[in-house]
Amino acid sequence: MPLIPNHLVCLDALEEALREAAAQSRPMGICLLWLDCVYRIDAIFGYRAGDTVCAKSLAHLKSILKDEDQVFRVGRSEIACLLPTLSTETQAVLAAHKIIRTLGNQLALDQYSVHSEPYVGVALFPAHGQGADTLLQRASSALREARIRKEPVFVYSNEADTATQLQLQLQTDLRHALDENALTLNHQPQTDLRSGRVVGFEALSRWHSPTRGEVSPAIFIPAAEAAGLMHRLTQRILNVSLREFQELQPVAQGLSISINLSAHDLTQAEMPALLTQALGTWGIAAERVVIEITETTIMDDQRARATTLERLKEIGVKLAIDDFGTGYSSLARLKHLPVDELKIDISFIRHMLHDIRDENIVRSIIDLAHHLDLRVVAEGTEDEATIQRLIDFGCDVAQGDFFSPPLPLEQFRSWLMQSGRDY
Repeated sequence: MPLIPNHLVCLDALEEALREAAAQSRPMGICLLWLDCVYRIDAIFGYRAGDTVCAKSLAHLKSILKDEDQVFRVGRSEIACLLPTLSTETQAVLAAHKIIRTLGNQLALDQYSVHSEPYVGVALFPAHGQGADTLLQRASSALREARIRKEPVFVYSNEADTATQLQLQLQTDLRHALDENALTLNHQPQTDLRSGRVVGFEALSRWHSPTRGEVSPAIFIPAAEAAGLMHRLTQRILNVSLREFQELQPVAQGLSISINLSAHDLTQAEMPALLTQALGTWGIAAERVVIEITETTIMDDQRARATTLERLKEIGVKLAIDDFGTGYSSLARLKHLPVDELKIDISFIRHMLHDIRDENIVRSIIDLAHHLDLRVVAEGTEDEATIQRLIDFGCDVAQGDFFSPPLPLEQFRSWLMQSGRDY
């Protein structure tokens, strides 16, 4: 069995197996597996070592499969198993789990033991396709879905495949939107509850697609991350936010601007330099900028992102934890974060007048933040009664439709001028 990946040989063998299966009116299956360890081996020991692991994996598979089954290396870390005697989906799933158990055991590589946790995608003839190309593609689609879902085995599903295609189309549309500078910003004011004066605003990304209409950031941010577009998206958001902040002067004199960063942004070593460059380009003082990071983003991997947070803090910007109350952060972890502000999640604010538990959570967050010398911003304030309750609890700042919905640049400029920055 050659070590060089050869999907063409696999396709020829699959075509022959499919002809025999069709002639005998019987089903068959294909399992496509991904060896997660190969790229690690390549990076540490070199490509010959990766080839050795694949060769040993092929040998293991040959030893447990039937004589009529065939195995082919079809990619750097992918192996296809043609299983012509499978008759049901259940048998295919059992075969896939047997493959995983076999290759999940440790393989010897010189003096090292290599552990693999493979994923397997399953496709069946004739249920999932008639031709070799189609069947292999659908096994590949099932494998991709298994890896996304973190499930060891996934059987091809037309619904999942359609969802993947829709996701790919979304990513394509987003790429075009970035090429055409089609993403815009809205601005929502933040009001000091003691003085009643506007003290800042949040820049909120918006994408109005000609075919999709308004696309929520909750949809296009993950799409950007999956498509490798986050660097471009973040760069655009930073520069447009700061450019429009500069354009709002002097009506925004003394205000701060809050800008959101994603989980992906905090893993990028160049993020602080990107922010420093944008501040310099638009002549914005760092102390007038608040960088917002969701609580779950920070708490998921606090140690890995601490360096980026510290470097952002060194630039002179303020740091805020957004959606606070949803991430189950502990006091011990919170006190070590270099943050200046907590933003209470809208889900607690919206129901605090009617749910004593939410009211107690809001009151507790405010007390906690003040004991840690942090400013508190309440998001999603929509009525005067909620505002008054927040004032009673000592909340510092509020943001929500009670004051103003998010507005495009010129409408926000007019709002600032007409409001006199008092609510």
